[in-house]
Amino acid sequence: MTFKKIYLTIAIIPLVLVTIFVLNNITFSNRKDFDLEIDALKEEQSLFIHTRVTLTNTGKQPLTNIKVNYGNTSETVALLEPGQTYPLSPPAGSNLQRIIATSDQGINITKEYRTPIKMPGMMGS
Repeated sequence: MTFKKIYLTIAIIPLVLVTIFVLNNITFSNRKDFDLEIDALKEEQSLFIHTRVTLTNTGKQPLTNIKVNYGNTSETVALLEPGQTYPLSPPAGSNLQRIIATSDQGINITKEYRTPIKMPGMMGS
């Protein structure tokens, strides 16, 4: 009885490891070398507007000199490693319609701000 459990365990472990390896390769092989995800959020409250921009490098390679243009102002993120997220706060007086992000690797993305759904009873509703 004990030998059966040992043999079964020896047979199952390689199957589990191969499955993990295959799934890992499928998940990460679909990523581009250079890719950037931008989340631009604009929350309009009754007394103020809260804005934030989050940059995430979803590619396999680092991105350099990412210029984020808010319309009338801009700022630069020198380096963003793969998987790294970088939060930004648009400066006061920024155009809150859309942002444009470019990088040395050819990234050129225009993104409009999204506004969360207002729920009854929540602040700013």
